[in-house]
Amino acid sequence: MDANPGSSAGTDAEQLGKLGYAQELRRRMGAFSNFAISFSTICILAGGITSFQLGVGAVGGAAAGIVWPVGVVFSLIVALCMAQVASAFPTAGGLYHWSAILGGKGWGWATAWFNLGGLVFVTAAVNVGAYTLFVNFVGPMFGIDATRLGTAHQIAGVAPEDDASGQLLG
Repeated sequence: MDANPGSSAGTDAEQLGKLGYAQELRRRMGAFSNFAISFSTICILAGGITSFQLGVGAVGGAAAGIVWPVGVVFSLIVALCMAQVASAFPTAGGLYHWSAILGGKGWGWATAWFNLGGLVFVTAAVNVGAYTLFVNFVGPMFGIDATRLGTAHQIAGVAPEDDASGQLLG
């Protein structure tokens, strides 16, 4: 370990300078960058397209006419609440740190686990929706009979997908 902890910062800056870069850490984000990150996080295109057929199949036209607008209103309320908390506690920790500040470490821990669970299940739901969409609509074009496919086929069809965008592993 280096005896002088401050010397590595100078060495790093020199190394970056040799590579043609200045050492900097920008602590700002423009409106477009904020929108881009938020949009990619919610994955509205993949989630909306793949889950629309599930909603319409379950409740019919009410999914588009009643359930989705109500869901949007509730999501907007949550977003406004989070915006209020973010303006009061502008920290990099986000949800976990806000929960720990407002409710204690236990709430921060619970928030982290609920968020992880939500991300895992949303990704799985989008992948299953994409699989179902492919098998039922694109599959017949290639001679795939959806009625003959079972759970093992669904697992094989969903497992290679890395994330909600449908990018294949590898």
